[in-house]
Amino acid sequence: MSDTPTTPETPAAPAPEAPEKQETFSRDYVESLRAEAAKYRTEKKDAVDAAKAEVIRDYEGKLAEKDTAFTELKTKHSETSLELLKLKSILEAGIPSEDVLEVAALVQGTDDESVKGSVERVKALLGKSHAKDRLVDPSQGSGSHVPLNGDPILNLLKSAVGA
Repeated sequence: MSDTPTTPETPAAPAPEAPEKQETFSRDYVESLRAEAAKYRTEKKDAVDAAKAEVIRDYEGKLAEKDTAFTELKTKHSETSLELLKLKSILEAGIPSEDVLEVAALVQGTDDESVKGSVERVKALLGKSHAKDRLVDPSQGSGSHVPLNGDPILNLLKSAVGA
């Protein structure tokens, strides 16, 4: 035991390693890498645009077909709705059911008010038909010109009886 204190020895810190040498690239090399990346970006963009154009071209024909089919259905629906409106208006006006189809051919208009007005005009035309003359029995009142009272009846009776 000595008077001098001893300290335990600590292992020495590892010596710093020499930093790795950073590689530096020449300006020409970096620019060539950038140009190559830009080339690939533009090729990708061109390929995407070409694919979009092809898809659009494929579906334009189908879209046109669907559009014409939709337009035809819409037209047919409007025609059918107008015909139904005409028939309802005709029946509401009290026109006999046997004449409904003939009157429907005469009715004009595209909306509720014009159709109803046209139905009223056609109904007025149908109402102007010739009034039928009353049937008359020709034997009534056109017989002999003998009055019911007076001498001629008495004379007829006398001649019939022989008096």
